[in-house]
Amino acid sequence: MKQHRIIVAGCGGMSNTWFDYVAQRDDAEIVGLVDIYIDSAIAMANRRGLSAPAFSSLEQALSETDANLVFDVTIPESHREIVTTALTAGCNVFGEKPMGVSMEDAKAMLRAAESTGKRYAVMQNRRYQKQLRALRASVQNGAIGRVGSIHADFFIGAHFGGFRDAMEHPLILDMAIHTFDQARCISGADAVSVYCHEFNPPGSWY
Repeated sequence: MKQHRIIVAGCGGMSNTWFDYVAQRDDAEIVGLVDIYIDSAIAMANRRGLSAPAFSSLEQALSETDANLVFDVTIPESHREIVTTALTAGCNVFGEKPMGVSMEDAKAMLRAAESTGKRYAVMQNRRYQKQLRALRASVQNGAIGRVGSIHADFFIGAHFGGFRDAMEHPLILDMAIHTFDQARCISGADAVSVYCHEFNPPGSWY
């Protein structure tokens, strides 16, 4: 039996990256796939050549497998339910950002992790890009002296499609965390407070 026995919750396009990671490890295996549209889970299992069963509910998957880890690759509105269900069942959880769609959801997930003693980690991959690591090393080695402020301009002409097109604040809720976390990584500091002003410029499709 392998150390990490994984249920993947959410079998859309984003999940392909998570399946790729598991395929690279000798200590991990997929033991179940979950999607509210079970045909999507079945199709993903077939594409990946997996013999793991497909389910339309996480509760059933947890009861019928020996999973000890859940990958949450669902839409943000589902994160609270997926995470708290998995933690309560005794699984650790590794999930996509954003953590939740509200502070209330985030706090509920945190309480679930604390009460169960299980781990919940939110994936944040940008801080591990080699370019960012090089910039961080340069700053922390004093190449530019003491950092007084960090500024970032974020311009992206993305037509994401899918759930992001239905979000009320897609760039703030789903994308800004990358830039915010990069600032934390480069500076080695955490925020004391955060203020955000959102506006929609002419020509924006959001």
